[in-house]
Amino acid sequence: MDNVIQFCADYRVLFNLPEEKVVKLRKTAADDFDIEITDGHGIAYVKAAGKINAASRIKKVFPSAEIVEAIPL
Repeated sequence: MDNVIQFCADYRVLFNLPEEKVVKLRKTAADDFDIEITDGHGIAYVKAAGKINAASRIKKVFPSAEIVEAIPL
């Protein structure tokens, strides 16, 4: 039996924002990650304990975003 401990790692999360002109943003001081947005497409660099956790952190900040993929760095 193996015990696996998953520590936080850095992820690059690619996402698309809706084409509407108004985008909801719910970023707080606890959401400590970098975001780059160009023409409705975004890249976020997130420290998280897995792909799903990294994607959910982006969905929390941008509820209307479509997550494309989360890639470990």
